[in-house]
Amino acid sequence: MKKLYIIIIPLLLLFQTMFSQTKEIKGDTTYWYKRNIEFQKTLDLKDFEKSEGEFNFRFWNHGQVIEISKDSSKINGSIVNYIYHTKKANRSQAETLTNKILLSSKQSEDIYNIVQNSKILELPSDKDIENWNQGMDGITYIIEHSDKKNYWLKNYWTPSTQDSIPEAIIVLDLVKKLSDTLKLREVYTSFKNTLPKKGCYNSGGMVNMCYVSNSLELGYSGATKLPLGFYSSYSATYIGKTKINGSTSLQYNFDNDGFHHLNLQIAKWNIFHKNSNFSDFIAYYYQNRILNINDTKNKFENHQIKYGLNLKKNLGIGIGLDYLSRNYDKFGSHFYASKWFSKTNISTTVSASIFDTRINYKAEIFKSINFNNRFPVNRISFGIAYEDFMRYKDLYFSFRVLL
Repeated sequence: MKKLYIIIIPLLLLFQTMFSQTKEIKGDTTYWYKRNIEFQKTLDLKDFEKSEGEFNFRFWNHGQVIEISKDSSKINGSIVNYIYHTKKANRSQAETLTNKILLSSKQSEDIYNIVQNSKILELPSDKDIENWNQGMDGITYIIEHSDKKNYWLKNYWTPSTQDSIPEAIIVLDLVKKLSDTLKLREVYTSFKNTLPKKGCYNSGGMVNMCYVSNSLELGYSGATKLPLGFYSSYSATYIGKTKINGSTSLQYNFDNDGFHHLNLQIAKWNIFHKNSNFSDFIAYYYQNRILNINDTKNKFENHQIKYGLNLKKNLGIGIGLDYLSRNYDKFGSHFYASKWFSKTNISTTVSASIFDTRINYKAEIFKSINFNNRFPVNRISFGIAYEDFMRYKDLYFSFRVLL
């Protein structure tokens, strides 16, 4: 008999536990139910179906979840911020970044009272509301709530477009009160400001926010008279959380007889202006050369600084000063123009410096080939340039790889 009790008692306890966790599921039990069950695990949210609490409520917006639970006289609440992140544009594999903020007792109580007074708990899901239109675009609010016996999952597609039907007004009123009370927009902005400034982000809607990735470009640079050399550049929109909007590059050509051409550039863009059709930049160039002109070793050093604008149709223009130091000690005017042809991935650049009656100029053309994200490099470029500098003429050619 004693053994029988040992067997029966655990079985009864198991049956009671299973029965107590079984709730009737109401509302949208198709797409949204299956999707939410999986995503709740990702965000480590409370399981309302198994909760024995007196009352649970959850509100879903793009990128945010507000959760309230009441048990006896105790009310707890939290805000969970989330966002989908891909390291590069068009990458299918995304990670979900989250953070959780616990609400104070007063905040939790305020949200509980807003919910109870809003009549949202009495509404059916939008598919069961007469005249509620459905669509593909827009925003869908998801409401979950449960008691000890029932679990509801309801969704409401874009209530702002529902011709002011009473049920839509109830949803919109709840959204506004939750947003105003908890300052949800500011909370989410603060969350996004903590994220790495690289890759692409999506809060669950149609819009992706992508940062221009920091890029490293390496390659070979040569010339007919200086056949050896290399090229390197690094561009950064952000370093950590600090906005840089700058780049630096180094080009060095040389031969085996002690002649060389060193070109160092530092640039910064979006200084005073930035929009889709208009931005600006400032750049500094330092050049150091030892050149063979008429079998004579000539040393040159010059400093260029220019300010430029990037205009519509991928056109860039700039103007500045060029200073020839060493034995020359001359100032000249510097002019710059560039054009990018997006269909052919070809860029052209022409620059010139005028010193009294002498004009130094350089013309360049580059052809780029872009690769998809599965390729180990992002782009390769082939370039050719012709320069006339202080009657020293040379033809440059280069091959660059963007990592």
